[in-house]
Amino acid sequence: MLGFVYISAVLSDVHYFDHKPMKLSRSFPSFFFLYLCLFSTQLFSQTTTAITANDLRLRMNILASDSLAGRRSGEPGAEKAARYIASEFKRIGLKPLDSARKYFQAYDFSEHMMDSTKKERTKAVNVIGFLPGNDKKLKDEVVIIGAHYDHLGMGGMNALDTVKAIHYGADDNASGTTGVLELAEYYAKHQKELKRSLLFISFSGEEEGLFGSIYYAKNPYIPLEKTQAMINMDMIGRLKDSILIVEGIGTSPYWKTLMDSLKHDNFVMRYKPDGVGPSDHSSFYRKNIPVLFYFTGLHKDYHKATDTKDKINYIGEVEVLDLVRKSIDAIQSKPDRIAFTLVPEDTTKKVGTFKVYVGGVPDYGYDGEGLKISDITAGSPADKAGLKAEDIVIKFADIDIKNIYDYTGALGKFKPDDIVDFRVKRGKNVLTIPVKLGKRGEAH
Repeated sequence: MLGFVYISAVLSDVHYFDHKPMKLSRSFPSFFFLYLCLFSTQLFSQTTTAITANDLRLRMNILASDSLAGRRSGEPGAEKAARYIASEFKRIGLKPLDSARKYFQAYDFSEHMMDSTKKERTKAVNVIGFLPGNDKKLKDEVVIIGAHYDHLGMGGMNALDTVKAIHYGADDNASGTTGVLELAEYYAKHQKELKRSLLFISFSGEEEGLFGSIYYAKNPYIPLEKTQAMINMDMIGRLKDSILIVEGIGTSPYWKTLMDSLKHDNFVMRYKPDGVGPSDHSSFYRKNIPVLFYFTGLHKDYHKATDTKDKINYIGEVEVLDLVRKSIDAIQSKPDRIAFTLVPEDTTKKVGTFKVYVGGVPDYGYDGEGLKISDITAGSPADKAGLKAEDIVIKFADIDIKNIYDYTGALGKFKPDDIVDFRVKRGKNVLTIPVKLGKRGEAH
């Protein structure tokens, strides 16, 4: 996930993807290819067409492994991840739609605006697989099921720790990627039941600014007017207290009706209307496509090297994917088109960039007034000042805070080393805590 603010990251200057045609580069050693083939043979014999915790673990063992080194866009680990996903799409029976029939949509993006020292363009790929529908009237329309597979590599500006180590991104977003693969395998088995077609997309470049999804939205394999909806999964692996967040509810009048019709007794549902958010569904919402974004919330390991596979709630992710599957079943078989609605707040909400650092992780599952803090980064300005997890920020200096947009907007009005009074609710008490703001570049 890009983060609760849209912040660009700086990557290495190394580029590994050959665009025409895709070829194994020197950075993709033959021993890894042999290993992947041998390991995949074992994997293939153990995965099932059902969505299971064991399948999720097997896929997570690859995507969040040392070998993929954090899957940073433009680096060898991301290339390995892309080739693994493509090999799974092929094995499962999804069809490629690119001209070279390799499942890869190649693109590049510039990092110069993020870092003026960067002159070359970073090469990356989206991985795309197609399952055709069967209804004569509906088969030319598609439902997009997506998740980004890239993460932070060895850390960098977008990391929330200062450790130069593999940032595994197990929850962010190997969890969503494993979800795409599990759903692809399930629907390949049930392909004859599909009315509309399904398009499975694993995006790269998300952590640097949604580049992969933006590129696809501008260069779709199937015209966007034929797209019924976009379903996005980003960080669905850490279900806690049964809280499941579904954003994008306001992008169609049908969504609330749909969600109310689905059995979700296992969850405490948190619905949010926004179509614009810190993940790839935003790119499709901006093209007037109804979106749903499934998310189990932030946690203390978010954008840190400690986001590892052993902390994934595999049983919880199975439950999430079961609900996602039910929603896809209804969407792909709906006789008429899903109406798109522009969310009024999205026409005015803008998340500004800022240079200050606090160190409080927002609680996306909180639906009350103010900004609830889910965790505090050790050694951060928030930690040093005495802010605590579960505090609810209601005022920042003289600015009232009703939601995350108020908070990020307030941050942009200050500079590092400013001392700002945080007014917070802590249980039944209301406290004023002065915080000396840090410099974002020092901590990211």
